[in-house]
Amino acid sequence: GRRSVVSCTAVHLKFELEGHPEARVVGGHPALGGWNAAGGVKNGDIITIADASQIEYKWVDGETWEVRENRLLTLPALADPESSVALAVRDRAPVWSAPEPAAPARQDEFAGWSPAPTQQFREPERAAYQEPERAAYRQEPPREHQMAHTNAPSSAPRDPNAGRYQEGRPPRWFTDSIVYAIQTLGFCGCEGPPEQFSQGERLNMLVEDGWLDHMARLGATVLYLGPLMRTSRDLGHGYDTADYFEVDPRLGSVATLRRVVDAAHALGIRVILDGVFNHTGRDHFAARDVLANGRGSRYWDWYYASEDGNGVHLKGWEGHVGLPELNHNNPEVRAHLKECGRFWLSPEGADIDGWRLDVAHEVAPDFWREFAAACNDAKPDCALLGELMHGDYNTHVGPGLLDSGTNYQLSKALWSSLNDHNYWELQHSFQRDEDMYGNLTMLNFLGNHDQCRVHSRLTNAREHYKLAAASLLLARGVPCVYYGDEVAEQGAPGGPDGDLAMRRPLNLAQALQRPEAVEAVKSTAELMWLRRGHSALRDGDSQQIPLAHSNGQLSFARKRGDAIAVVAMNNESQPARMNLPVAQKCGAGDGATFVEPLAGNQEHRVSGGELVVELPPNGFRVFTLGQ
Repeated sequence: GRRSVVSCTAVHLKFELEGHPEARVVGGHPALGGWNAAGGVKNGDIITIADASQIEYKWVDGETWEVRENRLLTLPALADPESSVALAVRDRAPVWSAPEPAAPARQDEFAGWSPAPTQQFREPERAAYQEPERAAYRQEPPREHQMAHTNAPSSAPRDPNAGRYQEGRPPRWFTDSIVYAIQTLGFCGCEGPPEQFSQGERLNMLVEDGWLDHMARLGATVLYLGPLMRTSRDLGHGYDTADYFEVDPRLGSVATLRRVVDAAHALGIRVILDGVFNHTGRDHFAARDVLANGRGSRYWDWYYASEDGNGVHLKGWEGHVGLPELNHNNPEVRAHLKECGRFWLSPEGADIDGWRLDVAHEVAPDFWREFAAACNDAKPDCALLGELMHGDYNTHVGPGLLDSGTNYQLSKALWSSLNDHNYWELQHSFQRDEDMYGNLTMLNFLGNHDQCRVHSRLTNAREHYKLAAASLLLARGVPCVYYGDEVAEQGAPGGPDGDLAMRRPLNLAQALQRPEAVEAVKSTAELMWLRRGHSALRDGDSQQIPLAHSNGQLSFARKRGDAIAVVAMNNESQPARMNLPVAQKCGAGDGATFVEPLAGNQEHRVSGGELVVELPPNGFRVFTLGQ
């Protein structure tokens, strides 16, 4: 019989108002602020509305409202209750009124920002947090940590499908993720020797300044926070750990971090922390003891120590005196680091979801095997991401080892192929990645805290950022966006700020006053939601099939089961045509109908075994088949 028409389970909406980039749309639906202007949706942002057939709304610009009856939007209806729809609403020429009286502040919102009501955060009820007793670390070798069981529940998203696809594979939430990376101390404006900064709960800015809300609306699903444990006195950049079980006082406390993690979890965002387990700082209790007592120290074998007439020397990582290398052959060192790994993953710690492991390639894989077992015992669906640069990534990533690694070997081609108008380089790098690491789930990136920002790398950033972002966000692997790149921030080493140029504090509202920032954030959000909306793009492990390439154009397909996504890009300043052999390469024969999600789902049929694509200058197009 004929199926009844029902409203869609979810509608992804983008509202746009010509000529008023700072205007907000406000309406009666909770996702539109409940007629509270401070809780509305900014021009160009994307929201999701579930289980509604009509919504009423108006535009607000600053304190002025448009003069007219409420606008009425009827949402589409489909015959499948599992369907979702993406819809862009473009309005024109409002007439503005006098300011509307301010609405009373909601009691359940954080002071200083106004999130959409569906994104408000309430502190969950839990037992009062007690700092664990760790004085024994300084008195005797560490033992396997026996965590006190409390009634504090995990706040991590409860998704029955988020576990591991199969034994020995990364958790599904990670392979389906989009990571947003923040270098914590620099982002919070307090990187450097701790005595130069006051103590304070600077981590709260992630919640109070709207950053978590920004990440959620952008489309990110994982927050990766750079080092935030207590640092040593001389450096204070985060990689010089003094205490593995405390948050640095410049950022707050363990309770502060728990509050941030819980707020992220409430938005469906997982959290990964940076663990610096190759070396410590000189203020770590074991290093202090060795420096004070020499060979008489019970911790002498924790480091690569030597002693001569000039005193005690600790071998530093890459020669850095302030970063003494740990001896991972020492069972006590292993136990100490495994205890740290378990602690922060537990609700008694901060309930994080995984680790990014600093210079993981310089630590023997057998230690990571032990560390992974300990972490998986504490949280079976945790993700372990290693910082990997050189060598064969298969030595550190795989069943029983790390789940993923930073893909430095691919990263350069994502931007240099644009500067050189040489997509042969990018295709070669994609193919090399497939040949060497096709069995792995790697983390791809355009830049990070150690790298020149992508908008400073690109010679034509205004035109080419969206192509670099498309290569990152639509290709195989898990994409990672470095904070500020989505709003066209600049930053390169070598100037008076050194590497701090890539990890400065960022005022999001001020950044979005620049037209190039608005362009970049819209492109980034569009690509993130496109990736999330199609299984062949979303799954970082889905197949990537090369279709065609030249210096100026490149096309590949992503395939997962019957779902196919075709990506075609043009880095030249004139239009181009590509004839893509989708029948031969993807099995999409004549008559197969692709839709173009970024162009109103226009239909494109395969003919003669090919999909014929007209590409705009410095642009890309995406075509999808199936879900």
